[in-house]
Amino acid sequence: MALSIIGRAFGWLGRRLLLYVLLVCAIGFATFALPWIKREIEGDRQAQQRYEALDLSRRQLDREIASARDAIGTSVAETRRQGVAAIDARIATAEREKASLEQARRGTPSTFVLALQGRDALLAAKRRELRVLMLDREIGALRAARSLAIANRASIAAATDLQAQRAVAEAAIRGCDGARGELTAFERRWRWRVRSWLDNDEHRALAARMTTACAEARRQVGRHNLLAATSREAALGRTRAATLLAESEAEAGARLDAWQQRLAADVDRARTEWAGNWSERARLWADRLGLRPILVAAAWALLAILLTPYAIRLAFFFLLAPMAMRRAAIRLRVPGGGGTAIPLPGPSTTSVAVRLDQGEELLVRQDYLQSTSHGGAKATRWLLDYRHPLSSLVSGLAFLTRIRGDGETTTISAVRDPFAETVILSLPEGAACVLQPRALAAVVQPIGRPLRISSHWRLFSLNAWLTLQLRYLVFHGPARLAIKGGRGVRVERAEHGRVFGQAQLVGFSADLAYSVTRTETFWPYFLGREQLFKDRVEAGDGLLIVEEAPMAGRGRGEARHGLEGTADAMLKLIGL
Repeated sequence: MALSIIGRAFGWLGRRLLLYVLLVCAIGFATFALPWIKREIEGDRQAQQRYEALDLSRRQLDREIASARDAIGTSVAETRRQGVAAIDARIATAEREKASLEQARRGTPSTFVLALQGRDALLAAKRRELRVLMLDREIGALRAARSLAIANRASIAAATDLQAQRAVAEAAIRGCDGARGELTAFERRWRWRVRSWLDNDEHRALAARMTTACAEARRQVGRHNLLAATSREAALGRTRAATLLAESEAEAGARLDAWQQRLAADVDRARTEWAGNWSERARLWADRLGLRPILVAAAWALLAILLTPYAIRLAFFFLLAPMAMRRAAIRLRVPGGGGTAIPLPGPSTTSVAVRLDQGEELLVRQDYLQSTSHGGAKATRWLLDYRHPLSSLVSGLAFLTRIRGDGETTTISAVRDPFAETVILSLPEGAACVLQPRALAAVVQPIGRPLRISSHWRLFSLNAWLTLQLRYLVFHGPARLAIKGGRGVRVERAEHGRVFGQAQLVGFSADLAYSVTRTETFWPYFLGREQLFKDRVEAGDGLLIVEEAPMAGRGRGEARHGLEGTADAMLKLIGL
């Protein structure tokens, strides 16, 4: 049991996975089939052309890059030697050339499109890109060189001014020291005459000279200190300019390396698309075809397919079924029949013996004729009822064996179906019974008075549509019907009413009310284990003919699917 459940679970998962894959294929085919086929026809040739153009262009550009670097270095060095004015002129020229190239680059197709146009078109476009990179490098280097030249000039000027100012400051300091010495010597000579030298003109002149000389010395020292600070700032500016020049060279080199790497990646991608490994080609094709939206759309479609049956079951169980149960039942009104009670037969058995009375004949299916008396008259009956030829032919009641003979005994038993059992139901004069012809194994009828079969349609009955049976065949007595069924046939009184599976009921008395009712339990129906509706026969005095196991003898005991299942449903629809 556990293995069966596990097997069914894996089978369910496998079927859903297969459904998902089929959905992906269907959506992808409907969306990209024709363009993809066209690309595949031309794809290899285009991929080869693209790869060859890219590879040759890269090789050529690798050779040109080294010479372009040398040329830029030589140009920058030569321009630096010519001074700031030459640098400014070269920067302006380079920027104009760069603007012209960028204008020409606008609207240029992608690398892969250019590769399909040919090697010359691709190489021309890549040379323009390389030239723009080299001009960027030259402009950056020239701007940094200009800053360095200005910083050098400022540093040299500051150093020259500082050296000159140092001499001036030193001379001023010596003048201050000399004036101070003369004043000190004068005061030393006249120290005993304080009052006199304080009012002395010579002393005042010496003091004034010292004050002036020392003030000038302090001014020159201050200017020297300011020039020293300016010189240090100029030196720092020179260092920063040199660093900027180095960084500009490094940044330009990094941009050029990145450009080369992108070109190499394009070459690798083209090679992979042409003759690369399957995993990489699959990834590239997936990106190019946009498979991710397809997978997502297929996943949503699969989810909708999985959930829609359950949503429909919910709506049917709680909305449709209660509404259908309130509809009027099917009751067949049979003119001139149906009022006579049908006697209850005994239990079904694997074989039954039928003895013919005077004036009777037996019509039996070939595969239910087990044995017969030697002396009876036997012939072939082409159809059970010539008024219903199609029904007789489709239900298997054709090419019957007809047996006549008073007192002749025939044994009726399934010779091919090991699960079939048979019961004899007697229909007296005036009795009528609704029966599916598939359940009929044999008929005993009066000679010259064939079994009468009437057809009744119920096209406008909701219960008929829900039971998938729009047509009902009524068998009228007098006759004896040999009814067959898987694992037996049970004939019982309706009494207070009965509920049973739709496949089980094969017949009932014509005067009974027949309808549908909702299955008793929700979860088995919701999970697909039970049908929504079961057949219901209301209380009455009639008989019910129920097949014990309708699926017995059919493969794995399950309902048939596919074309066979469709055929079974169509036959049930017309009462066969």
